[in-house]
Amino acid sequence: MKKAGCAILVIAMGLVLLIAVILVDGGDGEDDKCLPGGSKSAGGGVPAGQYSLPEENALDSVTSEFGLRGGAPHQGIDIAQGEGTPIYAFADGVVAQAGTASGFGQWIVIDHQIDGELVSTVYGHMMDGGVHVQTGERVKAGQHIADEGYNGQVSPPGPGGSHLHFEVWEGGRLSGGTAVNPRLWLDQAVEPGSGSDSGDTDKEAGETTAPTGRGELQPDPRFSEENLQLNSVRMGRAIAMNFPDVDTIGGWRPSDATADDHPAGRAVDVMIPQWQSDKGVELGDQVTEYVLGNWEYFQVDYIIWRQQLIYPDSTSTMEDRGSPTQNHFDHVHISLKPSEMAQPNAEVGTAPVGGSASRAEAGEIDPDCDVDGGDHDLALNADNIPADWVRPIQVAGGTCSAVSAPLIAGLLEQESGFNTSAVSGAGASGPAQFMPGTWASAGAEMSEDGKMIGPPGSGDINDPKDAIPAAGRYLCDIAGRQKPAIESGEVKGDPVELMLASYNAGEGAVQQYGGVPPYAETQNYVKIIPQKAKKYEEL
Repeated sequence: MKKAGCAILVIAMGLVLLIAVILVDGGDGEDDKCLPGGSKSAGGGVPAGQYSLPEENALDSVTSEFGLRGGAPHQGIDIAQGEGTPIYAFADGVVAQAGTASGFGQWIVIDHQIDGELVSTVYGHMMDGGVHVQTGERVKAGQHIADEGYNGQVSPPGPGGSHLHFEVWEGGRLSGGTAVNPRLWLDQAVEPGSGSDSGDTDKEAGETTAPTGRGELQPDPRFSEENLQLNSVRMGRAIAMNFPDVDTIGGWRPSDATADDHPAGRAVDVMIPQWQSDKGVELGDQVTEYVLGNWEYFQVDYIIWRQQLIYPDSTSTMEDRGSPTQNHFDHVHISLKPSEMAQPNAEVGTAPVGGSASRAEAGEIDPDCDVDGGDHDLALNADNIPADWVRPIQVAGGTCSAVSAPLIAGLLEQESGFNTSAVSGAGASGPAQFMPGTWASAGAEMSEDGKMIGPPGSGDINDPKDAIPAAGRYLCDIAGRQKPAIESGEVKGDPVELMLASYNAGEGAVQQYGGVPPYAETQNYVKIIPQKAKKYEEL
């Protein structure tokens, strides 16, 4: 009986193996259904030395671009083709991270060596079962690594929000590198499955060639170069090359009532068509982001756009000068550092194509409220926050490096208890408890997707959509003004506490006492808000 039992067991095992071979081999094209995560296609493989698009037909399915979105940088692009769409490795490399990440749900970070430099690609929003690689694993360009999902903070929630968030980081995502426009790389990629993923190559494994990302700068009829310095000519030509929707770029003029930038020939004005429309605001945002991302390359001094004085690490609201033009709502003003005067038709070299890095310390938020990555300050535990307050809190938290979404949430709980109609005994109103005089300069009407669409003082002081981003801007303005005093030692203390103290007691009081004023309310205020913020941090 024992021998018969063994024979039966061997036959049974043989049948199991045969069935397994049949299932794996398929033979009729149905093997795709058996791929991990229910993938639609095995795809995979590109010619040696080529990059792979992260999804088939990826560039035809981009729903959100790299750049400013809702006043904050979006550090990647979104590709939406439906849950389960296969995701492929962009280039040969090593998986640096694979698994859970705040805001992403599941993510993958792959490190590549390209022209001897570290470059990372990031893939986000996969479902828990949609990641098919492990940390430390070596992958090939065009290899199926994941499936598209809607995990993490996406809008709309559920399958309708399914998309791949894809980033490229020069210098490494986990090594303090810089996010760059993925299109500079994807424009040189090929379709996954377009070639073998093996074969001879002249390069070491994991090495390919970086895109030049540069364009030769030529004169343009939209831009008058008369009496301009070299830095201004380079800047104006770069804007003309990168932004075909811009009709006019101004430069020199003989006099200026507010500054000598234009008479000296070291400033350009990028005029924005339809500046009052959402499309116009988006174009101005894109121009601003391009200049910020290439600040050192162009030797920029400062930017003014929509009444905001902008530097890489700070933004502050300027005084009201009385008209849309004087307040820079219809154009982006770019001042450059001094350089020699340009000769007619001067050769000024090349410039980055399509934009570059976002502000190094700025927060990030995408147009669907994605909070992409685990180490910035927009991740938010929204369990006890009204649903229609979450997006404005994230917009406010991405205004500058001095604030975060959890800090904004803690401030709102302290100020109003998340009550839109709160009014203080002193006359402060709304979610962020603005005084009418402060609202006149800090408030503004905001669109539903977080863009400023009205001048200072517009909007509804009681509407979270308008009031909460205003709180973020106001806090950042305070931080920007206080920075020189802190650096000089004129004001002493923790920068966050000093910023909060100014919000509560006024900047004059902080300056008067050289730190947090000795008021019991303010002393408690600067301690309790950071404590409250902790419960809104993403776990």
